[in-house]
Amino acid sequence: MRYKLLEGEKIHLEESEAIKLDNEMQLDVQLDTEVTGVVVFNSKHQVLPKISNWLTEKLRGGLTPPGTIITFAKNFSYLFDYLDEHRTLKHQQLDDALLDIQRHTFKEYFNHLRTKKGLASTTVSNRDATYQAFFNEYLCIARYNGEALREDNPYDEGLVFGSPKSKLVEMCSLDELTALLQSTPHESEKALVQFMYDSGLRRTEVTKVKKQHIDDAMNSEQHRLIIDEDTVSIPSEYKAVYVAGSKGRRREIKERNTLTSIQTLGRLKRYFASPKYRLVAKKFGVDAPAFLNSQGNPYTPGSIGKLLDRLSKRALKKSLIKRHIHPHMLRHGFAGSVLRSPDLASHSIDKLVLVQHCLGHSSIKTTQIYTQLPYDIYGRVANKDGEIFTRAQLMEQLNTQTKTKKASK
Repeated sequence: MRYKLLEGEKIHLEESEAIKLDNEMQLDVQLDTEVTGVVVFNSKHQVLPKISNWLTEKLRGGLTPPGTIITFAKNFSYLFDYLDEHRTLKHQQLDDALLDIQRHTFKEYFNHLRTKKGLASTTVSNRDATYQAFFNEYLCIARYNGEALREDNPYDEGLVFGSPKSKLVEMCSLDELTALLQSTPHESEKALVQFMYDSGLRRTEVTKVKKQHIDDAMNSEQHRLIIDEDTVSIPSEYKAVYVAGSKGRRREIKERNTLTSIQTLGRLKRYFASPKYRLVAKKFGVDAPAFLNSQGNPYTPGSIGKLLDRLSKRALKKSLIKRHIHPHMLRHGFAGSVLRSPDLASHSIDKLVLVQHCLGHSSIKTTQIYTQLPYDIYGRVANKDGEIFTRAQLMEQLNTQTKTKKASK
């Protein structure tokens, strides 16, 4: 057996020499005591701590049935059978391979299951969803020490294999964005959240944005954005902002530009001019990060996640929103805002290509998920004369509605 599910049972480990407990194992297990938890083993009968911790949290939370927990455990045991033969990951300790595995390895694994093992697409999709949940719910979010175990997420762009049933994209609406900004008195936090929505950057990419990148964008006279063989005109209400990008297949940084409204960039410039930012940014020199937390330190992907979590809880408590807003929902919101804006390309295909470039998708197939946006819920916003507002106009309204009375941060 490759897993053990315990619900109020006694566990005896005193004579078990095969089980190696890692320091990261956070199960509070004492010998000969009743415990509730999950233990997953590798082929050498060693405990896989990260997977075991995650499944234990889900079991103790009471929202995931034991049968589903067992399915999750099995799906990971199958994955590690494959990784044990993988040329670059087979020598990793315990489940540390999950800290380095990239999206392309998952693609190779799912292709192996379909072509070599002959598994049904529904079975492969089930495993894909299991791994996505693990990265999104556990490995790539802030843990108890305020840090994520892994900063970059191979599931940032959604499911790798896909789902037999297409799901609507969960994107942050403009009303929800407004509620988040109204839930903090700090201009530094408002500027960060608005920038994430209006740029489409991932959490890992936001941490690499420098003040100089924003200054260069504001001072640029660039009116064209080159996308492969195509050239897209940039309306005067937007600027091309440099994005360092996330690490790709060969761990290299993929550079690109994204379009951000001058209204959002103007908010950042006013934040940069605040006495507190100017004082703290001096110690970084020309490499000053665009975003600094209340302690004057650069944000990390984990701390950005904690910020969104905190603002969501405040907005929920005030009944300003009806659901929790996660960082990637801001990225989806950017895509929706580009597709809805009447001033950014006239043809739907051109808009989709623009979204692909700004989000850094390697394939247009990934971007096509946004063709299923629920416009009945996130529809276009029009003025009293029936004219559709542009992204830039909406960001200008947002600035007015969420203006900080005393921008001291």
